[in-house]
Amino acid sequence: MSAAAAAILDGMPDARDLHLLDSGGQAVIFAGSRQLFRYPEDDTAMRNIAVAALRQLGYGGTAVAAVMGLTPNYVATLHQRALREGTAGLVRKPGRPRETGEASWEQARAWRAAGVRDSEIARRLGVNQSTVLRRLGRAHVQEALPPAPQPQPAAAEPEAAGSGAAEPGEAAGTGPAEPGTRPQAAGLRPAAVSSRYAGAMLLHAFLARAGAGTVLAAAGGEPQDVALLTAVSMCFALGAATTEQFKHLAAAEAGPLAGLGTLPGLRVLRPELAKIADGTDPLKLQQMFASAMLAADPVISGVYYVDDHFVPYTGAKPVARGWNNKRGRAERGRADTHVTAHDGRAVCFVSGEPSGLSTTLPKALAELKKAAGPGAEIMLGFDRGGAYAQVFTHCRDQQVHWVTYRRAPLAVPAALPVITAVTYGGRTRDITWAEETVQLKDYGDARQITLFEHGNTALQVLTSDCDACPADILSWLKSRWREENFLKYASENYGIDKICDYLASIETNTKLTRNPARDQANAAVRDADKTQPRPA
Repeated sequence: MSAAAAAILDGMPDARDLHLLDSGGQAVIFAGSRQLFRYPEDDTAMRNIAVAALRQLGYGGTAVAAVMGLTPNYVATLHQRALREGTAGLVRKPGRPRETGEASWEQARAWRAAGVRDSEIARRLGVNQSTVLRRLGRAHVQEALPPAPQPQPAAAEPEAAGSGAAEPGEAAGTGPAEPGTRPQAAGLRPAAVSSRYAGAMLLHAFLARAGAGTVLAAAGGEPQDVALLTAVSMCFALGAATTEQFKHLAAAEAGPLAGLGTLPGLRVLRPELAKIADGTDPLKLQQMFASAMLAADPVISGVYYVDDHFVPYTGAKPVARGWNNKRGRAERGRADTHVTAHDGRAVCFVSGEPSGLSTTLPKALAELKKAAGPGAEIMLGFDRGGAYAQVFTHCRDQQVHWVTYRRAPLAVPAALPVITAVTYGGRTRDITWAEETVQLKDYGDARQITLFEHGNTALQVLTSDCDACPADILSWLKSRWREENFLKYASENYGIDKICDYLASIETNTKLTRNPARDQANAAVRDADKTQPRPA
């Protein structure tokens, strides 16, 4: 096309644009010069079919709405209805819906008691699901189902109770329950329970292998408490980060995962969990679970990783300040020190005032030794935040190996580099490294491995293990990023950086106050040590 022709046609509609013409009471829809639909202006059914067809042809909802004189929301509703119900969803009978007799509602109550879903009841009666909810109430506030009857001859109703999963768009009647009594474990249930969360039943295999029944029984002695804690575990596994988000789950379908007739609502759930927590030793419970998990699936390498995780606090309670790496500034909050296994599983954690990995690591190591059991071989991996002589000494006193990065400035390697071909994860690559024994101040001898890349020193590894293969040690330290990934995804998916409660209490602060004069004296001593000549 010439420039002159392009200028003349500038602003003209595209040949494929949709447009609507009114011709003698007839609505005609064109795409460019091609006629797509023709129907009487007052034929709502044909208009709805045209809207659904245009959306399925690839035209956007906003464009179709502008041409048809409808709102984008209504166009989206027609499109979804066509995908879900076909043409029947676009052609609705005119006039007032027929009245449903009381006999039909009695039959509906019988269906509800047999476990039939509200959507299926609405379909059988020919009414909206909201009408069923209004007449029968919420399904999950009904009494627990009675014991399943013995098999009887086939009934006249051809459709099985509770058949089918949730229909698209189903929302009413699936919120959390608000019963006035404690949740009771369901007794005999029907042979099959329909649940959109059935895939979460795979978690029972892990719970059984880790002996979760014994662990949860130590927290809640009654069977109802064990079922409630199991249900809470299931809800967290389904992606809920807090108990507040449980209300977004379908209560009648989440409860049966743990043997409950329905998932209790927040008004019941919170006081019950608080009651269980008040009578439970959390550290003992954590130790029991970690020990059972490690016994069921031991950490063959014996490598564990430890790191700090800062949790900011914005409440009114006076708390200490710490460094928030996410925002790059000091904030009020607490610090959690998490320990994960070599394969990324969470093992244990400790919580306290923000201080530093060199201070919190010994506490985390004590919890890890309780979980791993006596005589377990432990190799503790951590980053430069714990690379201090007092940490190394504490690990040695506890008969635990350690591996970490050397803090800057890096030392000049005295040994000659060696080129070795290693295979890891099915891939072979050449690495250049140098190994030697170095003397660390206030600690003693340690093994140092220097890794070279492109002829330069990339990093230096310090460890107390003098027998392991250097390639294994480098691999262990590289795998420490599994700790970082755990903290990242556990924070996003399970809310480990959310405050559990907002209770404020007055406590005696026993933390020592720093003496400015002593700090100045220590600084003067360090400066004097730097100026003194070192022996040759």
